[in-house]
Amino acid sequence: MLSRIESALARLGQAVTRLEETGVGRLEAMVAAGNDEAQVERLGAELAAVRADYEELQLTSHNASGRIDAAIGRLRAVLDA
Repeated sequence: MLSRIESALARLGQAVTRLEETGVGRLEAMVAAGNDEAQVERLGAELAAVRADYEELQLTSHNASGRIDAAIGRLRAVLDA
């Protein structure tokens, strides 16, 4: 089950990276085209929020994985006793 979660997180990370790359390119194009600076800043902030959400999800998953591993270790110890 953990490998499925890790795999899903890896795919999510790749998607966030692609979104980030596309977003940065789009922001640069908007700036070059002279678009509204407030709109460019808003989109930049949204992009940063997506990255922050992903990093928080990654940390939560890592913590959950550690707790699950610890619980499995305790169960094995009890079963082996």
